[in-house]
Amino acid sequence: MDTHIDYDFIVRLKPKTNRNSQHVNCDQPLQKVPATFPVNFLLYKRPIYYSLHGVAFSATDRRPESISRKIIHIPVGDSLCHHINDFKGILTDIGIPGIKISQILFEITTKAHGIDTSNGVFMFVSIRKTIYQEARLRNEEDDIGRAERESMEVEAKPIPATKSSIDALERVVLDASASARDCTVCMEEIDAGSEAIRMPCSHVYHSDCIVKWLQTSHMCPLCRYHMPCENL
Repeated sequence: MDTHIDYDFIVRLKPKTNRNSQHVNCDQPLQKVPATFPVNFLLYKRPIYYSLHGVAFSATDRRPESISRKIIHIPVGDSLCHHINDFKGILTDIGIPGIKISQILFEITTKAHGIDTSNGVFMFVSIRKTIYQEARLRNEEDDIGRAERESMEVEAKPIPATKSSIDALERVVLDASASARDCTVCMEEIDAGSEAIRMPCSHVYHSDCIVKWLQTSHMCPLCRYHMPCENL
């Protein structure tokens, strides 16, 4: 099963809210909190997408899953470009591939150009990890292949020929002038003047050899000709 992982991202400037502000304990004397410009990194996993015969569709029963969240506070007045290595370290820690890190850092520096870090905003870097996984639906070819594998794994049960068909086989006596023949059941020569059995397919065997054979298998040892049997 093939799997492909892709990353896409968006870098936004968002206004600070009370939820984003640092908490101050009112029971303690008020202290001056250093002003900072927060940069938030969020990595989340998209619901798995399956690619089937080139068509992508989503697993709608899966919700986005947060993988990692990091935040770095930049002192107000500092240029974000001076903290590129800090951003790179965070992206590396959360497992973003190198080529994608370069693209994200370029977008951060672009957004940071000319912004006032003291105007009550923060930067939000949202990274989405999408997993494309090939899924094969069971079809007729799969069923046929499975049946073939199972038939190879299970030993075939021999099916004997019917007694009436064995009794009806042609009995012959080989002429002394005829060329020598071997019985392929016992691999010995059929002597001239001895009785043999000729099957409907014209192959000749020792009488006792082919009778024993057909009591186990309904097929000719040489050409697999099918004799009548109870199951066919």
